[in-house]
Amino acid sequence: MSKYGIIDSHAHICGNDLFPRFEQVVADAKAAGICRILIVCTEVEEAKRAVQIAENDPMFDVALAFYPNDVLKASEEDFAEMEKLVRAGKTIAVGEIGMDTVGFGDVKVPLSLQEKAFIRQIQLANECNKPILVHMREATEYTLPIMKQYLKVPGIMHCYSGGYDVMQEFLDMGMYLSFSGNITFEDDQQTYLAVKNVPLDRILIETDAPSLIPAPMQGKPNEPSYIVYVIERICEIRGCSKEELIEAVYHNYHRLFGIAE
Repeated sequence: MSKYGIIDSHAHICGNDLFPRFEQVVADAKAAGICRILIVCTEVEEAKRAVQIAENDPMFDVALAFYPNDVLKASEEDFAEMEKLVRAGKTIAVGEIGMDTVGFGDVKVPLSLQEKAFIRQIQLANECNKPILVHMREATEYTLPIMKQYLKVPGIMHCYSGGYDVMQEFLDMGMYLSFSGNITFEDDQQTYLAVKNVPLDRILIETDAPSLIPAPMQGKPNEPSYIVYVIERICEIRGCSKEELIEAVYHNYHRLFGIAE
């Protein structure tokens, strides 16, 4: 395996699903070769837990924002708390933010409200000069114009599914493309083309744990240690070695977030 550690650029390990067994999840991640995890939080209390952990362990970074399908739950007080935490040192990114036309369960937030929250949080990221993590599910036509109009910082297209045809437009805005477990089970040629052709200096990998369980582990809750299946699939599609991919991701993550290697 590579002399560089693996970085999971998107995992919800301080949420209610994985936090109760946090220590075991982290131990398994380390055993799999992971050296750093970006803990993504969609609620203020979850973020406070993550920040406390990150302050005591350099293995962890924190991102916080309101996910598009949660916008209806976020009060002005919640936004104020979120913005305060984002401005603090250990929160290195604003995310995940974006647009979603699918919804979650019975919840489908009106696109107008999603757009308002997306723009507000982009502007926060611009003010703080912190990268964004973009959630874009079947919503490229809504997401791309907003980013082009408002975005002034780089970031990550989380679990990229925008396809090859518009990939360059996101790259031109300074975005990195991150791929997750869905590429191990979805037959999506546009995503495969993006995986194959994204420049090596713009690729990242993630688990989105506990969601997007890789095909070999279906039926179990996803966790960062399962990132090895994402790595294997990307290498298969690109025709590259695991060492080459892991090293590139390591450098890309540190470059994007301005972290010394």
